[in-house]
Amino acid sequence: MHLSSLFKDKAYAFAQAGNPEDDCNFARKLLGKTHPDLNIKNLFLWQVGDNYDSFLVTDCDQQSFKLKISLSDIEGVLKKESVVLRRSACCSLPVFVGYGTTKIGDEVAYLLTQIPNGESVRSEGRSSLMSNLDLFLEGYWTFVKSPNVKPTYKKIINHFTKNLIPENTLPKESCDALRNYSDYDLCKQFLGDLGSDITNRFKDLQKDLNQKCHGGLSLDSIFYYGKGFYFEDLHNVCMGHPYIDFCDLLIELGGSKENDISLWRRFCGSGLIPEDRELYEKIYQMCIRKKLADLLISYIKEIYVYGSFRYENIFYIADSFSHAYVRFSTIESFKKNKDFIMKTICEPIFGVKA
Repeated sequence: MHLSSLFKDKAYAFAQAGNPEDDCNFARKLLGKTHPDLNIKNLFLWQVGDNYDSFLVTDCDQQSFKLKISLSDIEGVLKKESVVLRRSACCSLPVFVGYGTTKIGDEVAYLLTQIPNGESVRSEGRSSLMSNLDLFLEGYWTFVKSPNVKPTYKKIINHFTKNLIPENTLPKESCDALRNYSDYDLCKQFLGDLGSDITNRFKDLQKDLNQKCHGGLSLDSIFYYGKGFYFEDLHNVCMGHPYIDFCDLLIELGGSKENDISLWRRFCGSGLIPEDRELYEKIYQMCIRKKLADLLISYIKEIYVYGSFRYENIFYIADSFSHAYVRFSTIESFKKNKDFIMKTICEPIFGVKA
């Protein structure tokens, strides 16, 4: 069975996690304190994330805003995003309105931006990007060629591989649950092997990673609004290489690998950058392993940290996994641990043996 067939011609609906009414009241209280001149007409909870919750806000002039609130922004995700927005201001990014911390009971961090009225490529459908590829490329290169930033992709990789160790990213009770319900030692070894592989491949590339990129491009960070595209989730923007973004997106789109090179050449031509086939292949091999590791650790967190409560997030993981399954099958460690992966992810999510 081709896993992506499980999603074809099917519609899914999920209840919103958390308590939307209480969350929205909290968001209104925060805006009343930080932006009292914002005349709110509608406000609703859009997404519950690991580092922050997102709200969509409409004012009486029909302008749209996104409010992100973090109760514990230990890693400074919202601060990093605010720096990128102010430094890289362009038509392909939300418009920065305000960032800061304020006390509402406890101290919370917030980021407010003005956005076009659009939908993510995942919600709109993959075809929205492919059917408007020229618009997407125009928006992407406008963003990438805005002023450079200080963080490097090395920092992204180091942080990512460190968090592949379950003890570094899961609370003790979640690690204990993982031990009780799964092959913990195999899981830890597999993720560790993937992390080492990613690190070694990165070291071979590091000297070539000196161009600005998004650093975490996905179907959920690209938004289409009819006249163009804009980009969200900017905390990983860094000095890396546009090939990283291309490969990350290519893997999530799930198209035939036969079309990869023609799309890559179109990507390079649009950005007027050289076609370095050897560098591209090396970056692709790093990115495909990083995506596999990311989906695995994300799924484990959804089950063992969040108690399978965030149904929509689990569905998105399954969607990305199914579309990339054929590509993952070329990775030696994936083939070696296929039985474990199928039992851990595929059978619980899909309800069938893959």
